[in-house]
Amino acid sequence: MNKQTISVKEAADYMGVSKDLVYQLVRESKVPHLRLSRRILFRKEALNKWLTTIEALSVQQNDKNY
Repeated sequence: MNKQTISVKEAADYMGVSKDLVYQLVRESKVPHLRLSRRILFRKEALNKWLTTIEALSVQQNDKNY
């Protein structure tokens, strides 16, 4: 059975960033996440969609700068 959610550490590894950055994004409500009691969890499909959106916005911003 595949897990439906991943931890902060797993999310950081998955995105290639530090756990501190993941916690910062959670505090600022910039990344899709859910809380179960004190645990912060992420769904990979939600992270993929968010990353795709962030990437598209980055490309648009770069296009405007040229």
